[in-house]
Amino acid sequence: MPPTDLETTNRRELRKLELSIEAQPQSLGLLLAICDDRNLQAQLIEQYEAELRDAGIATYRTRLSHNRPSLKAALLELVEQEPALQTGDPAVVTVLNAGELLGVRLTAEKSEQEQFFFSLQWTRESLRQFNFPIVLWLPDEVATRLAQQAPDFWSWRSGVFEFFAAPNTVHVIRADGLQTSPMRITETTVSTDTDSQIPITDLEQQIATLTKLSPDSPLLITLHNILGEAYERQHHYQDALMQYEQALKKAEAHEDKTGQARSLRNIGDALQDFGRLDQAVLYYQRALVLDQTLQDWDGQAATLNQLGNTYCLLGQHSRAIDYYQQSLETARKIGTLQGKANVLGNLGSVYFSLGQHQQAINFYQQSLEIARKMENRQIEANALGNLGNAYCLLGQHSQAIDFYRQSLEIDREIKNLRGEAASLNNLGWLYRLLGQYPKAIDLFQQTLEVARKIGDNRSEAYPLLNKALVLEKLGDISGARSHYEAAEAIFNDLGLQDLAEQCEKAIQALND
Repeated sequence: MPPTDLETTNRRELRKLELSIEAQPQSLGLLLAICDDRNLQAQLIEQYEAELRDAGIATYRTRLSHNRPSLKAALLELVEQEPALQTGDPAVVTVLNAGELLGVRLTAEKSEQEQFFFSLQWTRESLRQFNFPIVLWLPDEVATRLAQQAPDFWSWRSGVFEFFAAPNTVHVIRADGLQTSPMRITETTVSTDTDSQIPITDLEQQIATLTKLSPDSPLLITLHNILGEAYERQHHYQDALMQYEQALKKAEAHEDKTGQARSLRNIGDALQDFGRLDQAVLYYQRALVLDQTLQDWDGQAATLNQLGNTYCLLGQHSRAIDYYQQSLETARKIGTLQGKANVLGNLGSVYFSLGQHQQAINFYQQSLEIARKMENRQIEANALGNLGNAYCLLGQHSQAIDFYRQSLEIDREIKNLRGEAASLNNLGWLYRLLGQYPKAIDLFQQTLEVARKIGDNRSEAYPLLNKALVLEKLGDISGARSHYEAAEAIFNDLGLQDLAEQCEKAIQALND
C-alpha cells in the first residue's frame, strides 16, 4: 500500500539509495529502484546524480538494447565507451528502460523481457568484473516478474528502493445530451508504462508470434489487455471484449490475481462503452473483490470510481454517489491528488444530473483547485468545461462562455482533440440556446472537423444532430434533413436507439 505522505517517503527512500552507493562506490552492488512514474523517475535520477557528484562520485547512464536486452552487454559497452570506469575510481551506473521491454517487441524465440530475465538469471556471476554499484530502474510489474522468473538474480540484490507517485493515466469519457450540454465523467485507470499507443497491427503480430512460440507465456495476459485497450480507444468494443476475455482466461490459468483484476476491470469498461451497464457492474464488482484481496488501493480506487460512473449512467444517482465517496476516501488514504480530483469532478457530475447545480459547482471548484495545484492541464480542462455546463443551466451565460473558452484553450494547448471537440460542441450548444445561430453553426462545423480528424463517430454524431437543429430553425430543410440522416446512421451504429429514433422523428416532421 502506498504511504500517505508520498513526498517524505520518497525523500527518505532516495537518501537510503544514496547512502548505499556512498558506502561502496568502488564495489559491485545491485540496487533495484522501483517506480511506475517516468517523470518522477527522471526527477529522482537527476537529484541523486547531482548529490553524488558533489560527493566525488562519477555518474553514468546506460540503456538496455531492444535487440539484445542484456545487462552485462549494456555495461560492457558503457565501460568501453567510458575508460574512466576502468580505473576503479568511485562511480555509479544507472540502467534505464527495463520497463520498455515488457511486450513491446518480440524476437524469433523469446520476448525482450524474457531474454532480459534469462540473461540476469544465468549471467549473474559474470557481473563481478564491474567494480561500481548499479542502479537498475524497474516498474513494479516488471520487478514482480523479475523476482518470479529470475529468482537467483533477485536474491543477489543489494537493496530494493520503492518510490510512489499518483497514477499518470487519465481517460476522459464525454457523454453529450440533447437538452443539456455535455457532461464530463472521468475514469481513473490503472496501467503500466508499457501501455503506450502501440499500433494494433504490431500488437496482433506480437500476440500471434508469442502464441506460436510460447502459448503459456504470462506475457500474453498483458499483451491481450493492451490490444483490447487499443481496440477500445477506436470504439471497437466487441473486439476489445474478445481480447479482455482472452486475458482473463489466461490470468485465471496462471492464478495471476493482479492480471485477473485488470482484465475484469477492462471488461467492465468495454461493457460500459458498449451500453451493457448491468453486466459492467458485475465485472467491476468481481474486480473490486480481487483489489481488496490484493490490497491494491490504486486498483480499488479506480474500480470504485468506475462503479460510480456506471451507476451514474444507469440513473441510480444515490448508488453512484456512494461509490464515488468510497473511491474518494481511498484516494485520500493513499494520498493521490489526481484520484481525488477525478472523483470530485465525477461527484459534481452526479449532482449536475440531479439538477443540484450549486452543489455540482462546489465539487467542480474543488477538482479545479487540485488540478491547478498539480498543474494537471487535462483535469483542469475537464473541471472548467463542467463549470461551464453548470453555469449554463443556471442561466449565467457569460460565465459559462468564459469557462468553455478557457477549457477550449487548454484542450488545444495540450493537443487533446477529444477535449477540443467537446469544448467546441459546448460553445455551439450555448450559442444555439442564445439564438446566435451563425456562431453555433460555425462551432458545430469546427466540432465535426475535429471529430473526423480523430475518427470518433460518437463525437461526430452530436454536432451533426445539433447542427441539424439549427439548420431547421433557419429554414434550411434540405441541410437539416441530411444532417439528421447522418446523425441517425451513427447513432444506430453505436446502438443508441433513443437518439436514433429522435432523429427519425425529426426527419418525418420535416417531410410532413
